Amino acid sequence: MKRLDLPPIQASDTVLTCASGITIVDRAQALVDALPTIQQSEAEYLELGPTGQLYRIAPSDSVTPAINANLMGIIYKSHFARQGSPSRPLYDQIKMAPEFGACPLCGQRIVATIDHYLPQTRFPTLNLTPVNLIPACSDCNKRKLASAPTNAESQTLHPYFDNLSDERWLVAEIQPSAPPTVSFTIRPAGAWDAVLTARVRNHFQVMGLEELYVAQAASELADISYALEEIGAAGGAEGIRAHLSGQFRSRHARDPNSWKTALYEGLRDSDWFCAEGYSQIRNRPQVNAPGEALHAV
Repeated sequence: MKRLDLPPIQASDTVLTCASGITIVDRAQALVDALPTIQQSEAEYLELGPTGQLYRIAPSDSVTPAINANLMGIIYKSHFARQGSPSRPLYDQIKMAPEFGACPLCGQRIVATIDHYLPQTRFPTLNLTPVNLIPACSDCNKRKLASAPTNAESQTLHPYFDNLSDERWLVAEIQPSAPPTVSFTIRPAGAWDAVLTARVRNHFQVMGLEELYVAQAASELADISYALEEIGAAGGAEGIRAHLSGQFRSRHARDPNSWKTALYEGLRDSDWFCAEGYSQIRNRPQVNAPGEALHAV
């Protein structure tokens, strides 16, 4: 997960700007009238978020008697997020916050939308609250759906509040096979308590990060296979290890817990990979005697 700074805007900004673009007079006034209720929910969110207690916020089916959850959803989609609306720049400001456009929930795919951390269908008072709006890729947004946490452990990670520290906690394990088998595991950091450890593991499961990182690692290995064979031919196992160590240091300096950092650390520390595993990444044709067919090995 990628940490993000809190949005520099508040619910009063999004609500009033959104209302200014609503041409249905009664709807616009109802949204303005709902602002005190929305601000009260925002204050509760900001109080509970830093301590990992957002699960304590009670769901509801309306904001005020004049605005139910369904209407609030319409306001969000048809007014706040609509292209060309006065509030669309605020939507884009939140959406474009991550560095290089990388989804903070998976750290890999490109942001394509905004996810409501507490879902809008069950928490309509937080529908326009910036701190509840998380830039996300389409896959992470779909995986999370409208699920809401019921206890501390079931909360997915929150980019605005959760700090996993720079201590190494994402680990890649390399198993001998042709091609090499890579898996990713969580090694809890020393500063984590049991709840945060459970939340990290839950986040990885909900967002499907193990499968995503394994697929990306397989592609990375395929990309570097030719270079590794050249390095191995020239410098043997020590040449391979030195190269992988440099790649690890470079990626660690950028992000200590990216899947690439974990991958290169795992490859570097695998005696099998450095000695022979690098040559097993891709199948190569075996040249038989003249007249015999070629087959993959």
